[in-house]
Amino acid sequence: MQEEVTLLQMRHIDKSFPGVRALNGVDFTLRKGEIHALMGENGAGKSTLIKILTGVYQHDGGEILVEGQPVIIRSPQDAQNQGISTVYQEITLCPNLTVAENMFIGREESPLIRHKDREKKADEILGHLGIPARSTQQLGSCSLAVQQMVAIARAVDMKCRVLILDEPTSSLDDKEVKMLFDLMKDLRSKGVGIIFVTHFLEQVYEVSDRITVLRNGELVGEYLTKDLPQVELVSKMIGKELEELSALGESEEKETKDAEVFYEAHDLQSSEAQPFDFSIRKGEVNGFTGLLGSGRSESVRAIFGADKVNGGSVKICGKPVKITKPIDAMKHGIGYLAEDRKRDGIIAELSVRENIILAL
Repeated sequence: MQEEVTLLQMRHIDKSFPGVRALNGVDFTLRKGEIHALMGENGAGKSTLIKILTGVYQHDGGEILVEGQPVIIRSPQDAQNQGISTVYQEITLCPNLTVAENMFIGREESPLIRHKDREKKADEILGHLGIPARSTQQLGSCSLAVQQMVAIARAVDMKCRVLILDEPTSSLDDKEVKMLFDLMKDLRSKGVGIIFVTHFLEQVYEVSDRITVLRNGELVGEYLTKDLPQVELVSKMIGKELEELSALGESEEKETKDAEVFYEAHDLQSSEAQPFDFSIRKGEVNGFTGLLGSGRSESVRAIFGADKVNGGSVKICGKPVKITKPIDAMKHGIGYLAEDRKRDGIIAELSVRENIILAL
């Protein structure tokens, strides 16, 4: 890490929504050539703080300084003018446009950077970052992981001083995560300050220099990553000591150990998933984990009947049942929240009310 020079300061930031105090006097400091992890549980205030920094929200109190100078950020354009670029967890690009068009959309182009020249420049950037996409390729034809990398390439090419990465690795496999981390380290060496938001604790310790922890809209503290053990980080995030966490885990395990098995599948397979066994008890939380392509989503879709079920047996509360389509699963009390919520989870043209009652 380079000599410590303060790049960005957010002082005493307050933000309230009707009935909710989202941020209460939060301080945040980012230095040049630093990867700074912003940590906290869901609802801790991380997204609100980022949206204030990027001009999506206006703060109620406090101030923002860039390289020591107070700045006013009322819009994403104001943030971009200050050299602040953001890559969100949800892909915010246009799938109907080409990769090159997405990389340059919304930016003033000189007469020299149009059409073929723009595509050539985009190909150079993609090649430099090792992104497996062509400039002329329609973005919607790329995987979610590649779309995420294109969004990062766009942000990097905008000569940003502050790069905000909001859950950037959620759609990436191990190889792509390493590629991203190599890019982040390269940018750090060039003096870019990076704000890294993630739920993957091991990634925080692999790549970050400092950690700021928020809880319930308030600042818990700022720490050097090397000085904050992972167990202490978890404790600060949720506000409980290690002993309390251990006791809580033991009591929950005891409660579910003797609970009735709600769902049980044996050799379940679909058009997309290989045969697998799975069971879950009432009151239990089970996880599917693995790299992209390992069959996590396909297995869940088979349980819900979203893909054609080709074989296997299923029991609900010990009784054999047939689940071959989503309506069968729904009648047995099984719900499904898709991996790509924007594409498969909602109909954006309908109202919130209509989306909520759609499954009924």
